[in-house]
Amino acid sequence: MAPVEPFDRNAALQKALMALAENCARLRETCYWAGASAIALEELHHRGSFDLDFHTQKALADVRPILAEIHQAFPGGFELVSAPDAFGSGFKGILRLPGQEGVTVEVLSNFEDVPSTQLVQSETAPKIRRITLQRFLADKLQCIAERSEARDLIDVAAILRHQPQLTSEAKRIVKSLDALILAERLTGWSEASIREDLSAYRDVDAGDALYARDLLLGWLREEGQP
Repeated sequence: MAPVEPFDRNAALQKALMALAENCARLRETCYWAGASAIALEELHHRGSFDLDFHTQKALADVRPILAEIHQAFPGGFELVSAPDAFGSGFKGILRLPGQEGVTVEVLSNFEDVPSTQLVQSETAPKIRRITLQRFLADKLQCIAERSEARDLIDVAAILRHQPQLTSEAKRIVKSLDALILAERLTGWSEASIREDLSAYRDVDAGDALYARDLLLGWLREEGQP
């Protein structure tokens, strides 16, 4: 058995990404690298990430052929954790490369087509595309309205501090969301609950999440929303 190298989360993610992009043609042609790992590793470097997310560029694509491809490319190296449903809308598993710790990989079918203008070539694995910062911002603001995870606030704060010119775009997106639902999500976050939710992320400052919460609430008030 090959010796396991000292664990480095970012290095493990990068090696898994490169292996997938190199060996899985269907994955790289059908999907793009989404989620925080893409932005954190290649642009913002603002926090650690724990997995690799891939989304289909076309809406409602069946991802089961991609699962078969991964199994074929890495025989015995991919442990399925969550199997595809009857429509092949997604799956999750753990990829273990020789001598490496396992990396969680999730492949999901999008609910809408993603324009190529919202994707760029990855620097880490140039054969695959990844999400742009602008698209990531839109996704994160939508996530804040749909779920309760303080890491989304951390991501928004990092984006706007790194690229303040995106503030007007962020305001436009916030205005398009349901103001009552968004306000309810934001006011539900206390300092204590934010710190507790971020306890697994040792490399972030909870103050950044509080900053993003208050910033978004301020924009809602500017629009005369509760």
